This record gives sequence, structure tokens and C-alpha cells, in this order.
Amino acid sequence: MTGGPDGDLGSNEILMGEEKIIGIVDGSGVLFDPEGIDKEALNQLAKQRRMISSFNGTLSSKGYMVLI
Repeated sequence: MTGGPDGDLGSNEILMGEEKIIGIVDGSGVLFDPEGIDKEALNQLAKQRRMISSFNGTLSSKGYMVLI
């Protein structure tokens, strides 16, 4: 997914979509987890319109975040 939870398109996709999100790229960096990014934490970011740099959910052992 390009465009993070801080914008109209990204936040709507997170809040309305039912798919498992495994990667997000926004202006603050990259968030990736092949097991699926913590949906509750993403919903919180989307509701607050915050970038992934504010992500405080859990990632699997295969997941990572790289910030700019």
C-alpha cells in the first residue's frame, strides 16, 4: 500500500478494507510484516491520521519498520 494512514486514501483503505495489509510506504518510512500488520494499531493510526512513524503495534519476528 502506498500512502499512509495520515491521508484520505490510505486511512479509508485501512478502515474500510478487509484485506490483510503486509506493507505500507508513506512519507515517514516503510512498515512491513509478511504475517500482516497489527490491524488494531493501523486502525488507530488511520482514525488519528498519523503516519507510520507513530506505529506502536506489534510485528511478527519477520516484520520491520524503517523510518526516514
